[in-house]
Parts: sequence; C-alpha cells; structure tokens
Amino acid sequence: MNLDDFKHLLSHLDIKAESKKPSEDPHDAKLRRFKDKWLFIATLIAIAIVFGTCIGFLLLKQDSQYTGIALNGVIGLAMALAGYYVRGKTN
Repeated sequence: MNLDDFKHLLSHLDIKAESKKPSEDPHDAKLRRFKDKWLFIATLIAIAIVFGTCIGFLLLKQDSQYTGIALNGVIGLAMALAGYYVRGKTN
C-alpha cells in the first residue's frame, strides 16, 4: 500500500470529532469541590507534620545516624513544594 492508496482511503472516511461538556449537577459539583478542599487540607496537614518531625529530629538529634535521612526528607519536601508552585497552570 503506497501513500496514494492511503490518501484515497482517507478521502472516503467521514470522521467528526467534537468535545462534549459533561453536564454536572450543581449538587455533585459542590460535593466534589468539598471533597477536593478537604483532601487538600488533610494532605497539607500530613506534609506539615512530616516536615515538622524532620526539622525536630534535625534539631534534637544532631549526632544521630539518621540525621541524613531527616535532612533528605526536608529537602525533598521543600523541592516538591517549590515544584508545585513553579509548574504553572494547566487549564
């Protein structure tokens, strides 16, 4: 099959693509936003607890063999937060 055959085949196809906006019930939208908000808050609290625990470990147990792991956790969380703010909008 050469390119001319392929063009001939495509000329006989009637393909239409259109996007449809899903009709979302206002109550469903409100519930979804409520869930998203509380999931975000819970995740933010969990990250703050881990961050605080790592900082506390770094301050209280400076001579421990696990200090590097705590420092790595703090740096990782800080970089994740920076990446979240730098990524930009994807609308």
